[in-house]
Order: sequence, then structure tokens, then C-alpha cells
Amino acid sequence: MGCKVVLGDICSFSRGASIPRARMHDTGDYLYIHYGDLYKGFDLRIDVESPSKPIPFILRGEKVKESQCLKDQDIVYVLTSETVDDLGHAYLFNNPQNKLAVSGTETTIVRVKRRDLVIPAYLNYLMSSPCFIGELRRYVRGMKVFRVHPADVSRIEIELPHIETQRKVVSILDSIYTKQRINTQLNGYLLELATTRFEQALFKSNRVVRLGDIVKLEDSKRVPLNSRDRDARKGPYPYYGATSIMDYVDDYLFDGIRVLLGEDGSVIDESGRPILQYVWGKYWVNNHAHILAAASDYSLEAIYIALQRTPISHIVTGAVQRKISQRNLNKLKLEMPDAKSLEYLQDIFAAYRCNCEENRGLVSLRDALLPKLMSGEIDVSKIDVAQLNSHLA
Repeated sequence: MGCKVVLGDICSFSRGASIPRARMHDTGDYLYIHYGDLYKGFDLRIDVESPSKPIPFILRGEKVKESQCLKDQDIVYVLTSETVDDLGHAYLFNNPQNKLAVSGTETTIVRVKRRDLVIPAYLNYLMSSPCFIGELRRYVRGMKVFRVHPADVSRIEIELPHIETQRKVVSILDSIYTKQRINTQLNGYLLELATTRFEQALFKSNRVVRLGDIVKLEDSKRVPLNSRDRDARKGPYPYYGATSIMDYVDDYLFDGIRVLLGEDGSVIDESGRPILQYVWGKYWVNNHAHILAAASDYSLEAIYIALQRTPISHIVTGAVQRKISQRNLNKLKLEMPDAKSLEYLQDIFAAYRCNCEENRGLVSLRDALLPKLMSGEIDVSKIDVAQLNSHLA
């Protein structure tokens, strides 16, 4: 039999530690889950043994409370964001070796106290469901920065099925998640292969070209939409900002492959290389990203790889707000091999896009299944989980 419980009766809630990025390191004493890294490298889970992106460290001298340290199967919860849509992201912290780890500023640690009633992985999926997030938004406060207080989350009542049912629901959803991870890892290998072969081609033939001579900037076609406009125009088309998809709207400005390069704000990474997005299909772009279209024998895929490996700090202006002007971008010099030696990139990036499209379909499948599995509309009692997941053996 299932039961109804109030979250505060089965979970504890603790605020994360505030450590600036300047005091984060590649090695150290504690793994540190930084708020800014969650959106750019993780989805639903943080696997310490095989993270989808490197996890930074902090040193032992930092002032950290015991309550801010993460344990295996805790949930890292986002209850502060600049947009309401980003509130309520939940990440299960898988740390079977119990490595020392700290949750960062603007995160909340949700720890299950009653594992006889709920499996942490099930709760993580439940807290990511549209129904739960809809309930969470009743408690949103703020104007420019939006917050939900943990005390309000603790008041939310949830319905829990029997533990065995929870295990089957988690197995079904984990099979989808695992396939997404495989596709993401494969795409990482594809990009590594593309870069390696690009550098091999450079060794054979190398010339320096101006970016403005091989691309066309389509910045004049950009149209910004504020959050109120986007709320009124929800739809299926991605709305891109300087670093990522910010929303989905009801119309598009571009159709086809482009490379987006951050214009202001977050324009370079820690190594001084540009923030890039390789995009395709139909989409909208705001005024914080330069839009690059092909205008020579070089494909956009070749230009994307060349830009990925090129430091561009010298063309960035602005002390407070970093910016890359069109003029400076056009003058940027790139090392390029002979264009004919890069034809293999088309096949690599076709496979890359195929994996991304499959992942989008898997996300849609997961989002469709999630409420039906949680509500019991889909009866999992007769599902053979071992057979379901046999393809992952």
C-alpha cells in the first residue's frame, strides 16, 4: 500500500556553502558542486565516479559546516534562480565511495531520513515531475532573483507507492537516462575525434585566415524577447541566449546550421576560448550571441572546431561587462588546414546531430512517462525490469 506524506517529515533541508569560483581548484580536499555548473553539465544525476563533466575541488581550509557536506544519495536542489523556469532542478548525488563533497551556494541539500518510505532516486524523479514543480511554484518569491524557501518545500504533500513499485519506476526511468548518457558520451568522443583529425590536417597544411573572410555574421536578424514576451509566446522552438537555450517560443528566426558565439557577458571560458553553440533546425536567437553562417569553402563544422581551439581573450573588451564586438570578431585570425581535407567532418557532425535528436526524443518520452508512472496510470507491477534493461547489460 502507498501513503501520503509531507516532505518535511521524511527529509531534511540544508543550505549549501558559499565559496567563490576563484577558490575552486582542479584538485583539492573536497569536491564542490557549484551552482553555475549544474545547468551546463548535469541532468538529473551527479555521478561522482563518472561525472558528465569535471567536478571542481575546494581546500580543507574553507569554512564548511557538517550540514553542507553531501552524502551518497542526497539530492542537490536548486531553489534560487534568475528565472522561474530554472527553479526546482533536482540532481541525485551518487557517491558510493563517500568521497568528501560540499554543496555550493544557492543550492539546498535534500536528505531522505525515511528510506523505508521513499527511495532517494524515486524522490529525485518525483521532484523533477511537472506536477511537483507546479506545486513548488506556488511558493516562489522575488522579482529579479526568484527563490523558494526550504521551509515551504517541506510543507508539500506527496503520495508514495509501495517501495517495490518505486524501484520499478526508477528502473524504467533509469533505462532512459542511461541511454541519454551513452549518447552524450559518444558525442564527446566524436568531438574529440573531429579535433584530433583537424589538428592532423593542420600539421600537413596550415594557413592563417581572418574569420570575417570565411563567415557571414547574421546579427542583424536577431530579435530579443523579454521574459514576459516569452511567457506569452510559449512554443516548440528553442530560444538561444549567449550560452544556452533560455526558453522555447512559438516562432523561429533561423532555419539550418549556425554557430553561435557569445557577444557579451559569458563570452570566454576559463582557458580564454570562446563560448560556442553549434545549432541546427528551427530556432530563435536573442541579441547576446553572434550568429555565424558559412560564407566560404570552409564548413561551419570546420569553423566550430577551429574556434574551439583558439584563445580569443585579446579581442574581448570591457572590465565589468565582457564584450566581443563584430569588428574584433571579424578580425580574429584562425589557423585552418586545406578545406578539402576536412570533408570527413560532415559525417562526424551528422552522427553528433543524430545523437542529440535521439536524446531530445528520450527527454520527451521521459517527460510523458513520468506523471503516468508517478500517478499509477501505468501499472508497473507486471513489468519485468530485468528484461526491460537487458540492452544495458
